[in-house]
Amino acid sequence: MKYIVITFFLILQSCVGYTQDLVGTWSGKLDFGVQKLSFVLHLSQENGVWSAKADSPDQNAFGIPFKMEVKNDSIFLDNPSGIKVRLKTNEPNTLSGTFSQNGVSIPLVLERGKQVSTPKISTKFQTPKSPYPYDTLNVEFLNTFSNIKLAGTITQPKGKGKFPAVILISGSGPQDRDETLFGHKPFKVIADYLTRNGVVVLRYDDRGVGKSEGAFATATIDDFSKDAIVAFNYLKKQKNIDINKVGIIGHSEGGLIANLLAGQGLPNLSFIITLAAPTVPIRDLMIEQLYSVGKSEGMSDFQLAMAREINVKNFDAVKSNLNTNEAYELLKKNMNILEESNKNAVLRKEMLMLLTPAYRYFVRIDPQPFIKNIYIPVFGAFGSLDVQVPSTMNLKGYHDNLPKNSKSVFKEYDGMNHLFQKANTGRVAEYGQIDETINPQVLTDIVEWIRNL
Repeated sequence: MKYIVITFFLILQSCVGYTQDLVGTWSGKLDFGVQKLSFVLHLSQENGVWSAKADSPDQNAFGIPFKMEVKNDSIFLDNPSGIKVRLKTNEPNTLSGTFSQNGVSIPLVLERGKQVSTPKISTKFQTPKSPYPYDTLNVEFLNTFSNIKLAGTITQPKGKGKFPAVILISGSGPQDRDETLFGHKPFKVIADYLTRNGVVVLRYDDRGVGKSEGAFATATIDDFSKDAIVAFNYLKKQKNIDINKVGIIGHSEGGLIANLLAGQGLPNLSFIITLAAPTVPIRDLMIEQLYSVGKSEGMSDFQLAMAREINVKNFDAVKSNLNTNEAYELLKKNMNILEESNKNAVLRKEMLMLLTPAYRYFVRIDPQPFIKNIYIPVFGAFGSLDVQVPSTMNLKGYHDNLPKNSKSVFKEYDGMNHLFQKANTGRVAEYGQIDETINPQVLTDIVEWIRNL
């Protein structure tokens, strides 16, 4: 999950009298089932102008501006990326309504002035700052498969010569070229370190994000793979590239794409580096991911066992060839939902999200037949505390399926999470609370491995 990035808006003067009562701080919890995140809303007025800002303290995100509108007893907060908050003043000192993201809505109750514990603010000390000791160039390239322009940044060492080069492919969710999340910019950190050490790097905005064209919400792994192919082909045409050392670095879902492209023999692809990449059928990964996240959030053994049993049935339904209505009815049966009601409305939206064409396409993917056809060197890295792509099963996916190659390396980093930060628990809520963006040892290992190819 990523925190909200939103703009603010001036409300109508006719609402000023009513909204005066809204001035102040409102706090509550967003309950995502296995995880609860604090949510703080600040409403203020100055010279007749209203503004709204939000904090997500657990993610170290503060002062996020909202677009705001008030009608009668209702407050409308909107995010251009699709996040919506709808609230009403049904009771004194209480705002109640829903928080919606990616088609899923969850109840939200905010109380006036309620105190929320605030984690220490992470310094994100690794984020590079200009001036840089290398050349930086913003670029655009055309995806002829979809007829959309993608935008990115090339960083390259100064001086003459032929250099190794990589493209960076981001993880799931709409990501900018820096893979910005929880205040961190992992791809900017990786690109900076690699380029300072003699590697050309191209990183780019996902389709529909930043300055890249296209629609993210309806895109599949096939679409993102074609974006990566176009980026790779653009990079290898640069004049200062060593054509015998052009590779891909993929994080999480980006690592999955790297495996798929390498297994299909992408021309001139010399190597891949995967950071927390799925190497098992996605159906199996999602079941294990939900189990690991639930365990990290304190679910009991009984709750975990019950949830796994339901999740196995649900992901089998999602993966199946049943049509949407048939699969939806099967999900209802699995979850013992006997009748539709208002209290089941949120759950219904969640189930329908599982049945979107793009998500069903994703769940049906099995990378292992592709991994069996990868004959170039692979550096596969995993964190022992990763709850999103658990290390044990995915290391095994490589060991059991990847053809032997003396240059391939697989490494589990002890005490590191999905972002390769030194962590205490591996919980998602911890990502934004850690100063480190990516552990220096991982960066050093990547550069040394590329040099030794």
